[in-house]
Amino acid sequence: MQDIILFAQQHWLLALAVLVILIALAILEFIRLQRQTWQINPGQLTQLINHENAIVIDIRTADTYQKGHIVDAISLPMQDLQDPTKKMEKHRTKPIAIVCEAGISSQKVAALLKKAGYNACSLKGGMRAWKDADMPVVR
Repeated sequence: MQDIILFAQQHWLLALAVLVILIALAILEFIRLQRQTWQINPGQLTQLINHENAIVIDIRTADTYQKGHIVDAISLPMQDLQDPTKKMEKHRTKPIAIVCEAGISSQKVAALLKKAGYNACSLKGGMRAWKDADMPVVR
């Protein structure tokens, strides 16, 4: 322990730089965790639908939605959502699961909804993950 203290005293600039980097990494990780929306896997989404009557919002294009979607999912294409909170107002009291093709766009919409006070989440991996998990799809 004394060797560490002696090293820090002799190389105080290096020790200070390491300390600043560690603090910066901790702050960045905290910010990342704060921004991260709640992501759920297909099994968790099934539980949310069955036990908490979650509303599933599919933000893919209408054509893609018609080719296959989650049972009872509501189609609200991303290009039609300037302000997603306006279209979701009637669902404010229920959990809302946002679904896209790969789980990227849905994170952004879910983050906007969470910021507005909704209980929103995103399907991690999107419809690809849903299909890979052999979950039912309606055409």
